Amino acid sequence: MNPDSLPLRDIHLPAPLGWWPLAPGWWIVGALVFVLLIAGLIWLWKRQNRQPQGATLALDQLAQLQRQYAQQPAALLRELSVLLRRVAINQYGRERVSGLTGNAWVEFLDQQVGKSLFAPRFTTLLTEQPYRPDAPVETAALIQAIRTWINLQQGKRHV
Repeated sequence: MNPDSLPLRDIHLPAPLGWWPLAPGWWIVGALVFVLLIAGLIWLWKRQNRQPQGATLALDQLAQLQRQYAQQPAALLRELSVLLRRVAINQYGRERVSGLTGNAWVEFLDQQVGKSLFAPRFTTLLTEQPYRPDAPVETAALIQAIRTWINLQQGKRHV
């Protein structure tokens, strides 16, 4: 038989497979990834809302100190100084804050907010008065300045 006379056709390849519509397995994988993503976002949101931020805790501690030492202004001043130091160490790190004393400490506090909250009005109260024997001290304005400083630290994290 003559090969030219045979009624044969050339090989026909099927059309290439498209990426759409997806196979059922890919729909399952996509749904699983979507569910895991939503679950992860909900978990992060709950975790963040469950833990009070440092500034919020500091403001709560400030209010507690103000109530606890309402009749003892000298003790309140000592505790305010400790609280302010703890907040600063938490925000800016022990290496930057722990060695600051005197005017350098007050200048550091003012530099972090970009305005003069403590110097020169509260310099003596923050640097010398906590270490002196009981003396009459007006703490209301200092408490307000500390509250303002803590509020301005919210959202900052330098450590």
